[in-house]
Amino acid sequence: MIRVTCPNCLSKLTAKDSLAGQVRKCPRCAQPVEIVGETKSDDGPAVESPDDTPDRRDADALKEGLLKPDLPKRLNRESVYLICGRTNLVAFWDNKGRGWSLKTDAGMVSAKRNSDQLPAQGDFKLVELRLDKTPEGKRLTGLRVYQLALQWALTVLNQDEDQIAERIIGTASLNREQKNAVRQALKDQYMRPVWENAANVLEYLANADYHSCEVA
Repeated sequence: MIRVTCPNCLSKLTAKDSLAGQVRKCPRCAQPVEIVGETKSDDGPAVESPDDTPDRRDADALKEGLLKPDLPKRLNRESVYLICGRTNLVAFWDNKGRGWSLKTDAGMVSAKRNSDQLPAQGDFKLVELRLDKTPEGKRLTGLRVYQLALQWALTVLNQDEDQIAERIIGTASLNREQKNAVRQALKDQYMRPVWENAANVLEYLANADYHSCEVA
């Protein structure tokens, strides 16, 4: 398989070796991506209806085996993860041995001890906040968004913390309310020096880009 990065939305993708030297549309933003490799194939170009939705493009691309998002198999121990519903923060994880926490009216509670509150279905986004170690401490450097399965995704939060990675079905983007929820979670969970110099992430969370799945 060939690994490529979409120059428009920065999605990490994989493509079949037979597509080397060709151009295909990104399954997330539909912009052209050159597949750099050693060989070329006579496969025809991808044809796409202009009224296709991003979700339809994702499904068609995955089915045809053209471009596939490079998805994680487990949580990155150097990162922090949030789960957002359509308008709000739902869950939080950091690598401190406490497992996943759920956001409730009473505050953050353990998912393991409150499994009855885990929703069985819904449209949820998994947000990875990348933190790098510096001499001054951890600093926010990037963000990536994944789409979770619409059914039974969050029911694994009371199990092994990496189980949520098995529920990832592709990359995704954030709407205005979700961006606000992520920004507020940063302020609630971390001191200002951790995130104040991450201009690229903060700008993304404040702008009207509702298509990109990654900020590096």
